[in-house]
This record gives sequence, structure tokens and C-alpha cells, in this order.
Amino acid sequence: MRLRTTLLLLILVIALSAAIVGIERFLPTTRELLEMKKGPVRFDRTKITQIEIDSSGGDGVSLSWDGAKWWVRRPFNDLADPEKVAKLLSELSGIGWINRVHQAEFDADGWTRTQFDKPHHTVRLVAGSENILNLSLGAQSPIEGSHYLSIAPLKEGEETVRYVAKTTLPYLLKTIPHDWRDGKLLRLLADYVLNVKLVQAGGQIELARANERAPWMLVKPLSTRGSKERISEMLSTLLNLSITEVAEPVTNTKSPTAVPGSAELTSENIKISVAVKGLAKPFDITLTKPLKDSITTTAQVNYRKSIFTITSKSLAALWSQPNDLRDRMLARIDKEAITTVDVTSTLGQSIHLEKQNQSWFLKRNNRMEPANGERVVKFYEALNNFQIHEFTSDSASNLTVYGLDHPFMTASWAEGAAKPTKLLFGVSKESTGFFAKYENEPSVFLVDATLLPNIPQENIKWKGLGALRFTQFSLRQISLAAGTAPPVVLKYDSTTAQWTGERAGQNITAQIDRVKADKLAGSLAKFNVQDWAGDVTNAISALQSPALRVVVTLGEPGTNMGPTRDTILNFAPTQTGIDTALYFGQVQGDPDVFYIARSALLELLAPVFKSAT
Repeated sequence: MRLRTTLLLLILVIALSAAIVGIERFLPTTRELLEMKKGPVRFDRTKITQIEIDSSGGDGVSLSWDGAKWWVRRPFNDLADPEKVAKLLSELSGIGWINRVHQAEFDADGWTRTQFDKPHHTVRLVAGSENILNLSLGAQSPIEGSHYLSIAPLKEGEETVRYVAKTTLPYLLKTIPHDWRDGKLLRLLADYVLNVKLVQAGGQIELARANERAPWMLVKPLSTRGSKERISEMLSTLLNLSITEVAEPVTNTKSPTAVPGSAELTSENIKISVAVKGLAKPFDITLTKPLKDSITTTAQVNYRKSIFTITSKSLAALWSQPNDLRDRMLARIDKEAITTVDVTSTLGQSIHLEKQNQSWFLKRNNRMEPANGERVVKFYEALNNFQIHEFTSDSASNLTVYGLDHPFMTASWAEGAAKPTKLLFGVSKESTGFFAKYENEPSVFLVDATLLPNIPQENIKWKGLGALRFTQFSLRQISLAAGTAPPVVLKYDSTTAQWTGERAGQNITAQIDRVKADKLAGSLAKFNVQDWAGDVTNAISALQSPALRVVVTLGEPGTNMGPTRDTILNFAPTQTGIDTALYFGQVQGDPDVFYIARSALLELLAPVFKSAT
């Protein structure tokens, strides 16, 4: 091989080697690619107990975790905004790097512009006594949305690692120290609040509930049910008070150890104590009464040292009177949980209803029968939606005035095996007032008598509306007779689903419309009444000469053989000789009488014959 050729090949090899070294120097290695995917910052955020933030402008912040809450410890001592701290930790763990960089890649001027040596911000994470991260942010890099970032070694012998990284962290770290302060005066979930005390110079109001699902009770100055809506509104106002300004308290030389939030109670302020599930001590807040129509005032709390200016459009809700927080609804019945309803009255009838397998049953004649489910729904919906007109008395020692010493009616309901809630109803001697009172509460309410129709005092009114039930497979025959006219007899063969008929001995099968006959059978199989009659005296007399009689003959399902039984339905107008809007009806042999509208009766017994062509 010629010397010239050898030299050319040698030069080519040297150039190729240099290119490979250069490429390897600037392109990420396999290990670096793996690190890029994971991100340069990795830590267990549940173990972080301290965050130190310093900026080149001189503003520094120390954040500390006490096991329950984050605190700002530098440059002041106050609660930190937990959402902002969480965002900071998320931003740190979410940093994505584009490339690793080395000082050798830059000239002196280029290196200065990266500001690795004079970073804008530094962030240090500590877990217990161990440093977890020491991160510095330099200048913005030429790549959009990225910055120069370095991570200092945590162990001796390791080197500082530098990156061009995509992150929005610099914008978050520009926040001034004050912005790290919790902007809410009280940061709690309403569901965890179990007790609230509002103490003013004129008295105290106390609200309590057994658990987050239990109803609120007004405990002081009287014992009664609390208004779910008004208390929720008050809690919402309290838990969303926003801090707009902060001032450090003036030290009281006579009492330098005064507890924050323990300002002396005057006619111009209110002290609110909030007890929370799982915490032994309540949160105490003292608020100054705002000027009329003002949405700002000052506040002190026992768990924060500063004096805060707070704002809320509904501050007035915190200066409530006892009657403002009382439940103005007559009842709060949980329709899903209620299992029994009982009604007793001076009429002498005892009404007992039970829910079994999601259906209501009425106890009559020592046995359970289907109840009118719609009536039960109307009962608890009426009580739940009926408003109290007036809180007449909260310490009624003489119930005679209200007719409640001997109530004319008592309605009670229970949830499962719980003790029933009893609501007593009375009327004044002059019959000018209609009153209600819970058995175990002292308060007496004035209510409107229009509630009464929703709580029938007659047992029969709660009976299910199904007067006749059968399956068409057991149907053998339907006989329809109007007055003294000969009946139309429709015979049904359940094995072939065919109809035949006769009237006055004549075969009328050809005239029968099968669809109409099937509809008649289906309507009778699920025959519902309009309502049940309480007083049956006139009905029994009218039904002695029925205007219409329907006889349904039933046998064994699916066969035309074997014994049969007749069920007879009699109908008569409510006034003799007049085609009234309502008709009496009765299943022969059943003592109960029902009402049915004339229009419903006509629809039920529409002609089953083919239309004339």
C-alpha cells in the first residue's frame, strides 16, 4: 500500500474518532436517557418535613411540617397555604430535563449568562435531619419554557449535576413570603365539624350533632332541631373567610402571654368555637362586628398569632339569633331509612304501616296487606315540606292551651330498630289555632291545618288501591251487566287465547274485537280504585241495586278444566238516579267500599265489539 494512501486512511480514522467522541460528549447516554424519563428530582413527598427557599433578591421562606399542617417559620410564624406547598412539591417532582450540561461546553461569558454560580432561587428539602434535595435555578435557557438547573451533591465525593430543564418552578418561586401564608382563616371540611358555639355579650348559641351524617341540633339557649340550610350557610361563611391583610398584635405589657384569639368579649365582637371530629381542642375565633353592609372585619384566632382583616359577603350570617338557626320545616324524615309509620287519633283507629322488601304494608284485621305507597310518600313529603308558621312556645308548662295535653292525633315514624319519633297535634279550645309538638321536645309550633288531609286518621285510607288482582292465564269468563239488561258474557280459553261470547242466549263471537277484549281483561287483572270510602252507610244502600255488575270467573291457570270461582264487582252512582262524576264500588263479600271516577269506569268497561263498518 502506498504511503500516501496510508496517511489518508490514518487521517480519516482520527477524524472519525474525534467525531464519535464529540457526539458522545453532547448526546445523552443510555443511562442519561433513563434519567430523563424519570426526571432529575425524585423524593418521597410524605417524608418531607422542611422546605427552605432563598432568592437572589433577598426574600427567603422556611416552611415546616408539624405532622398535621405546614407552617411558615421564616420571615414570620403563621400557617402556610397547603395547596401552594403541595403545588411546589409537585412542580419539583415533575421537572423534566432536556439535556445535561457541563461547564466545559461554555466560554466564560456563556457560563456567566447561565447564572449557575449566582442562581435566582435555591430550594432545599429536608426529611427529619437528612437533606433530600439542594436545587438551584439559574437563568432561562434559549429553549422556550426551560431554565438552567443544578442539583448539588448530598454526599461527599459526588459532583454537582447541571441541566437544561423544562419547569414552571421559577414563576412559583417568585411568590413573595406573604403569599405563602394560608389565605383562609380556618381551613376545615364542613363534614368534620361536630360542634359550634357562638358567644356574644348577650348570650350563647350552641349547635351540635352526633356525627357528620346526623342532623344538627340547637342545644343552647334551647333544645330543638337546627336548620340544615341556615347552619350550612353559616358554616360555609365561617370556613371560607378570606384573609386580605395581616397585622402583628400589640404586646400587652400587663399580660405578655395572652393567648391569641382571647380578646375580651364586648357587644362589638363574637367568639366562635369550632369542635372538630378527632381533635381534642376546639378552634377559637374572635370576630369584630362589621359596620353595616360591610364585607370586611378583623379576626383573631387561638392557633395563629396575627390579627387578620378578613372578608366575606355573608358576614351577617355569623351574627345569628337562636330562631334564625332553628329548623322551620316541620320534619326531616329520611325516606330511604324510614321503616314504620304509626298514626293514632281520637277517632279510635290505630294505623300501623311497615316497609317490607321496599314495599309498604298496612296492618288490618290482624294481618298485613298491601298499603297505598303513594299515600305514605305524600305523608312524609308533606311533613318534610311543611313550614312552621310560628314558634309559639319553648317552655310550655300548660299544654292545655294548645290542646296538646290530649292530642287529637299523633304521627310517629322510625328508622329500623331506632326509637320512633312522635309528633303530637292539638287544637286550641276556640279552634283558632292548630299546633304541633314533638313528644320529647318542649317547643310548640303553630302550623296550618291544611296539613291534615295528608295524614288520614282512618285506617281504610291507607289501604292499597289494588281492588282486584289476577293473571289472565287463570281467566275463564267475564260477565258485564248494566242494570236489569241481560249480561254480555265473554268466555276466554287460556290455552288458545281465544274469545267467544253470548248475550241473551245469542252467539256474539263474531262481533268481539279480540284486542279490546284483551285490554278489558288486562284492566280488570290490575284494577285500581280512586280511593276508599270512610263512611260506607250511603254506599251500602246504593250498591243494593248496582248500576253495573262485573263478574270475573277464575280457575286454575293454563287449563280450562277444574273448579272455578266468581269475583263480583258492583258499581253504583253516589246519588241514586243520577249519573254522578264519582261512583261507589265494592268487591262482593269485602266490607270495604271504594270510589271510582265515572270517566275511569267508562274507560275500563269500554265496548269490546268491533266498530261498525
